[in-house]
Amino acid sequence: MSTHQTLRVQVTDTNQRPRGVMTIEADFDHLGPYRVQHDGQAYWFTGKSGTHRASGVATREMATADDTRLWITLGGTAIRED
Repeated sequence: MSTHQTLRVQVTDTNQRPRGVMTIEADFDHLGPYRVQHDGQAYWFTGKSGTHRASGVATREMATADDTRLWITLGGTAIRED
């Protein structure tokens, strides 16, 4: 079963600079987000999960059809653009 949510998340750009809080649309499976609408693009879970080294928070890698990537926390509270 999946759920759809509108979330306000903290976004960090590729240079580790905060972009501020932004609104995203996200669909979640039982483990975390599998589709995210962010900054005008649709991102899909790539199958790659990890842990953010600095914070120790579990994340998922997401990518667009043209291979733009981001990492999002499993709870959908923060995005790090890649």
